[in-house]
Formats: sequence, structure tokens, C-alpha cells
Amino acid sequence: MKQNNYLGIALAIVLSSIILAFGMTQIKKQYNYVTVKGLSEREVFADQAWWSINAQYGANTVDAIQSKVVMIQTTIHDFLKEQGFSEGEINVENINIYQNNYQGALTRLNADVRISVTTPEIRKVKQAVKASGVLLEKGILIQSDKWASGPKYYFTQFKDIKKEMLAEATVAAKEAAQEFAKNSGSKVGTIRRANQGIFQILPANKTQDNQEFYDKKIIRVVSTFDYYLK
Repeated sequence: MKQNNYLGIALAIVLSSIILAFGMTQIKKQYNYVTVKGLSEREVFADQAWWSINAQYGANTVDAIQSKVVMIQTTIHDFLKEQGFSEGEINVENINIYQNNYQGALTRLNADVRISVTTPEIRKVKQAVKASGVLLEKGILIQSDKWASGPKYYFTQFKDIKKEMLAEATVAAKEAAQEFAKNSGSKVGTIRRANQGIFQILPANKTQDNQEFYDKKIIRVVSTFDYYLK
């Protein structure tokens, strides 16, 4: 009877050891992996430009301010036409006439006029910006703040390169995993986890400035992968 008990205990110990060893193998397999990153970058040029010409004027009568608004609108419109922009590319975004209520105001009324251009003709926009000094010569004061009045440049064909860039990042990450495995005497297994990463659009000079101010840009994505090692 005692022998049977001893035999049962021994068998239980052996089975427990096998189960424990199997469990440890699975744990080791689960955590034996490497984390790698794959980079893909593309240098692109903007295919869309937006430029807003913002002008301000003050007057003391409604007739005077309305007359000035018409003059500003006509002068800016004619200037843009002379620069080669079509009617469809020119847009009157805002005309705002308001009363100055604060003490010490030089005029009773103010007018803000905003006329913009949206076009794929990047070179035309750059040339027009350089030539915009003629508006000042004609008595039109325009804002020089680049945040408010541009010009701004956009790349709109992102979807055409997204898939290819993700493929490049994936290949780069796999190569990094293979290099690590080679140096560590192991082999690359299947993917444990993947994160495609966030696409970034940067100025081509890689400064911290807003990329919208530059027609030449860099699109970047960094994808992260965990690969099992075997």
C-alpha cells in the first residue's frame, strides 16, 4: 500500500516537473523577442498654395469707408489677375466693417478686407509675393504676419505614397531585426506586435518651423515592430 502511495507521489512530481518545464519554455518563447524600428522618408514638393492678402483701412464716415473697401478690393483683384491668376483661383474671403469703440481711436470706422488665392501654381504665388510691394505704392497697407497672410504650401498627394512608405518602413525594421539576430546568434521569427507609427510632415531643412511655410517638405514615418527570436 505504501509502495503505491510512493509511486503515486513520484508520478505526480514527474508530471509537475514536465508541466513546469513546458510552462517555462512557453514563457521564455513569449518574452524572447527584439523591438526594432523602421524609418521611411520622402522628399516632396507642395502641389497646392494658399495666399491671403489682408488689408486694413480706417475712415470716419460710412461713405468713405465703403469707397475705400471698393478701391482695395478692385486693386487687389486687378493685381492678382496681372500676376496670372484666374477668376476661379481668386476668392474674397472676408470684408468686415466695424466701429472703433475704444478711447483714442484715430478713426471712427475700420475695414478689414481679405482676398486669397488658392492654386497649384506654386511659382506664380512666389512671384506674386515678391511683386506685392506695388500694392503699398497704391496706398494699400497689407499685413506682413506670415501666420495670418501666408503664403502657405500644402502637399495633397499623401495617400498616393502612404502604402509604399509603410512597406519601406516594414522592410527596414525587418532588416534591423535580422542584423540583431545575426549578432546574437539567433534567428528572426514571426511578428509579435506592430505599430505603423504616425506620419509627420516636416520642412525640408528639418527646422522646428511650421512646414506650411515651405514648398519643399519631408514626409517621415517610423514604424515599430516586435519580432520573436528563435
